[in-house]
Amino acid sequence: RKVTGPCSGQQPVVRCSVLPAHPAHAPIGGGMKKLGMFFIAVAVLAFTAAVSRAADEYPGKPIQLIVPYGAGGLTDIAARMVAERMGKILRNSILVVNKPGAGTSIGAGFVAASPPDGHTILINMTGGAVVTPMIMPNLSYKMSDLKPIGKMMSAVYLVLAGRDLPVKTLPELIAYAKKNPDKLAYASPGVGTVNHLAMEQLNVQNQLGMQHIPYTSELQVINAVMGNHVQAGAVTVPFSLKFIQGNQVRALAILGESRDRLLPDVGTSAEQGFPELIASIYNVLFAPAKTPAPILRQLEDALRTALQDPELVASLGKMQFKIDFLNSADTERFLDDEVKKWAAVIKRANITAK
Repeated sequence: RKVTGPCSGQQPVVRCSVLPAHPAHAPIGGGMKKLGMFFIAVAVLAFTAAVSRAADEYPGKPIQLIVPYGAGGLTDIAARMVAERMGKILRNSILVVNKPGAGTSIGAGFVAASPPDGHTILINMTGGAVVTPMIMPNLSYKMSDLKPIGKMMSAVYLVLAGRDLPVKTLPELIAYAKKNPDKLAYASPGVGTVNHLAMEQLNVQNQLGMQHIPYTSELQVINAVMGNHVQAGAVTVPFSLKFIQGNQVRALAILGESRDRLLPDVGTSAEQGFPELIASIYNVLFAPAKTPAPILRQLEDALRTALQDPELVASLGKMQFKIDFLNSADTERFLDDEVKKWAAVIKRANITAK
């Protein structure tokens, strides 16, 4: 039949009807978008399920704890103590593996490049965790490639002087250095260590002109001070205590906010007029940055519980380590503050790794 109307315009046609659109002729954009959203939702659900399953099964094999220092040092000993207790809590063994060298960057780089499944973790100290990435720009990894599990423990530094140097406090050291320009030297366990940065902060801010002599360990620093090869140095309380008590070196100041109970006669840097001169060694556990949050929480909880063990607390206390736990988020904020603090010293003293 012939019809006219809005379907036909002005010309008569044999037939005009409006048929429902066949699915094959539906608008492509909207359908594809919905289909894409569907597959994304499925993928998210699948990923979430996989992460949940992995967390439920974790740890599925022994965990490697990488120590980027040689065997036998304070960090290595502390790491083995903590690893033993965390392994019991997680119901799987934690194997300590030493990978020293290059300012801890060998061990840290190994963990940063490891699968983010919680089976390879790192313990690192102030210098390696914060300073090394700032003074070694060509590293294979960035700080952001590692995620803190938690802060473990800490110990403060102190400034030492040789017994032959006629000084007993920081103000006396500063006065003596200014009376003897370019004649004093201080030692550290290496460029970029906190020992180095703490002494350089004192050196630069007071324009002392002391020469830096880098060694490779705190023991060498103490031997250099005792042998009068250098006149001063900053060393941790745990390592220097027996030499101070043996009257082989002299402690000038504790670089912390309170006096040490075993060195009650040694004043703090703040008491001596240097409140900004605060330096501590601390140990932090790290995992690869993309480690799933549920696994990271398991590691964090295991670390927290391990550090509450009375026997472990007593053992670390004998090493002059103070339990100083912070969770993952608080540790991240703490490290950010440390970066800002030491970056200023590094820039002012123009410190770079050679």
